[in-house]
Amino acid sequence: MENLSQEFLAIAMDEYERLVNLLEDDEYYDVPVQLILIARDDIEDGWDKLDPAMRAQVNEVDMLLAQKHKIVAQMLPHPRHTDRTRWWWFLHEGPQVREEALRAREVA
Repeated sequence: MENLSQEFLAIAMDEYERLVNLLEDDEYYDVPVQLILIARDDIEDGWDKLDPAMRAQVNEVDMLLAQKHKIVAQMLPHPRHTDRTRWWWFLHEGPQVREEALRAREVA
């Protein structure tokens, strides 16, 4: 998905934020976590096309998602994913995976 349009990225960001916020709502508690993580993958695929404001927005939602790691772990306990830079797939291990991935990105 290297050729992501700005419009597609904006839609992915809106969907990501909306779904992460729904994780707090008991009525929508069964929101498929996999949809959230796939939306975040789409955003990551187009990261270079995001302006600083969009990156800041994603960062805020990322922090919220990391805080909800227990919900993610209950709904998707052991995903089959190997790229640890995509920390959201490893939230079953705890919220620290986000910080570990960010530190690894800075070193690289």
